Order: sequence, then C-alpha cells, then structure tokens
Amino acid sequence: MSFFDGVGNAVVTAGQKAVRSATIHTAINAGGTAKAASFQVDIEQIPGLITEYEKARDGLDEILEQAQRLRHINGPGTDEISQRLATALGDMAGDDEGCLSWAVNDARGRIQTMIDQLKAAKGTYQNTDEAASIRQV
Repeated sequence: MSFFDGVGNAVVTAGQKAVRSATIHTAINAGGTAKAASFQVDIEQIPGLITEYEKARDGLDEILEQAQRLRHINGPGTDEISQRLATALGDMAGDDEGCLSWAVNDARGRIQTMIDQLKAAKGTYQNTDEAASIRQV
C-alpha cells in the first residue's frame, strides 16, 4: 500500500460523509443575544433527532401550560402585598418580551424550525437517493 492509497481512501470517506450529512441552521444564546450557528447531521441520525426535538417541544408545551396557570395565580392572602405578588408573578409569566411564556414560545418556535429543517433534509436526501437508484437501474 502506498501513501496515495491511504489519501485516496480518506478523500472518498470525507466525500461520502459530505453526501450523507445535512447542514442544519440554528441560533445559540451568546450572553443574552442570539447568534446564527449551524451543525452537520448524519442523514441516518435524522429520525432519532426529530423524535428528540419533538419530545423537547412537547416538554415546552407542558411548561407553557404551567406558565399560563401562573399568570392567573391567586395571592397567598388577601392583603395588598399578597395581591401585588400574585400580579407580579402573573406579569413575569406573561407573553411580553423576556417573560416566561414569551421565552417558551420563542424556544418552541426555534425547535419547530429545527424539526422542519431536519424533515426537509431527510426528504431531500431520500429524493436524491431514489433518483440515483432509478438512474442505476
């Protein structure tokens, strides 16, 4: 085996990996601001990733339900301080930017975007794979 045999195998392997992977675009939290990011996904791992992202989305749905209940919580007492506390908690759980429901809805939307991208990448790969199979026949 010569040096070039190993290089050729490495190039083919890298090329095969590129064909069998998809780039997914997302955003990451960078100290309170969102920055664009992306990552490579092996096509064969996409169904499992979709399942996990759907579980995360469903978990956020449960958190959103809890936040909605928190918006309408009664104070621990009838005094003014208790009522202000309940109002403040309700406001923090609300839909205004930076509040709990807003943050959960934002995260849920980002996760749904990831799911949509993964499904699209899987569909594109399957269509390409099927077209290649038809041409080979």
